[in-house]
Amino acid sequence: MKLTLQQICSAARGIVRAEEVDGKVCLYRFTKEQEELYKTYSADFYKKTFATAGVVLEFATDSKELYLEVDTWSGSSRKYFEHSVFVNGKKYASLDCRGENCGLFAGKWTLPDGEKQIKIYFPWSAASRIVALCISDGASFTPIKSEKRMIMFGDSITHGYDAKHPENSYASRLTDALGVDAVNKGIGGEIFFPALAECRDGIEPEYITVAYGTNDWSKGNKESFETKCRDFYTALSKNYPNAKIFALTPIWRKACRDGAINDIGKVSAIGEYIESVAKHLPNVTVIDGSTLVPAEEKYFSPDILHPNDAGFEHYFKNLLSEIEKHI
Repeated sequence: MKLTLQQICSAARGIVRAEEVDGKVCLYRFTKEQEELYKTYSADFYKKTFATAGVVLEFATDSKELYLEVDTWSGSSRKYFEHSVFVNGKKYASLDCRGENCGLFAGKWTLPDGEKQIKIYFPWSAASRIVALCISDGASFTPIKSEKRMIMFGDSITHGYDAKHPENSYASRLTDALGVDAVNKGIGGEIFFPALAECRDGIEPEYITVAYGTNDWSKGNKESFETKCRDFYTALSKNYPNAKIFALTPIWRKACRDGAINDIGKVSAIGEYIESVAKHLPNVTVIDGSTLVPAEEKYFSPDILHPNDAGFEHYFKNLLSEIEKHI
């Protein structure tokens, strides 16, 4: 039994809209208005909006089989991706690619007897469109949804770079731990983009996280950074007055160890300015990002900028501990 667009949407989390294009189900984490903003702002960022970072399907079924066929394409410099299939909370199978080529991929799996919970994590590093999602004919299908909503703004680290498995990024792990339906707005290479904060998603999130700054520092323009940072948080606070907004300052990077200085100052100057902005906004709480991932290269990819899976584990646990103090 092939699931319909409506059934897939009913089980989807981490999306703001969905549509069927050429017979394929497309799940989007940005609104059309936001996509158009990026289209005129950056062709690279626009392509990345279609990545399925944070997209999850979760449902209960007594099906004996599961079939997933996807059509994938990548707008990222990372040429690997994975769909992780969990059954009753444990990883059961995966559908992945570790080479240069995207395209059509399919997997078929025999499932355990009885009713079970299926959870499929979609790739952060590629756009994945569903050609077919099938369960056994006559099998039950019950979507599993979350009551609370969350929005996660950020750069490549929020996007998922460099988690080997989509469920291991800090964004995915935090979403699971809080039991929320979280829309991941991370875009690799992004800085504070006030126009994005001015666009409402049409939802009322209980929580919002914001994790920009490391790319703002790399560009080294103090006046531009300060203006965009201030305008972003001001617009976000105004748009979502009832949400708890958590402002994450940049995590450790090699430049912190080396003591690099540019027009903005040291990397720590980013966090200092974010704090100065947040203190004037009643619903914004600052979390010190420098405490989230240990300052050791073993927790990072070779670029010593993006956490690996071990680094994301620290990021998630420490961030969750901080957020739980305020919710």
